[in-house]
Amino acid sequence: MAGAANEHRGEIDMVLGGKTYVLRPSFQAIAAFERATGLSLIQLTDAARLGSLSMSGAQAVVTECINAAAKRDLDKVAPERVGELIYEADGGLFIAQKRLAALLSLASTGGYTAAGERKDPPKAAK
Repeated sequence: MAGAANEHRGEIDMVLGGKTYVLRPSFQAIAAFERATGLSLIQLTDAARLGSLSMSGAQAVVTECINAAAKRDLDKVAPERVGELIYEADGGLFIAQKRLAALLSLASTGGYTAAGERKDPPKAAK
């Protein structure tokens, strides 16, 4: 799926196999990759930040976030293919982890709705 990430939705771009994919960390995507990995959002965020996120963990996160951003079923990707694309990408898992650290850090701060829309900043108390 080609397109540009919408930062107001908490999205990032990731180039895999010469194609730019949009990753969106919706509530459903987060729940799905937590189930797939057996790790919490915070654990996955820490692993990506520290460079210790496994290939299967990166594959799960990327797959679910691409599929959350997909506008049509045709744009969705299979987990097996995503793992191969990460492996084959320039910089491989190392670069993927850097991108995912940014994505997961944003998702774990609570600044977005369940659909992935950015929340308005809290108003200051008077």
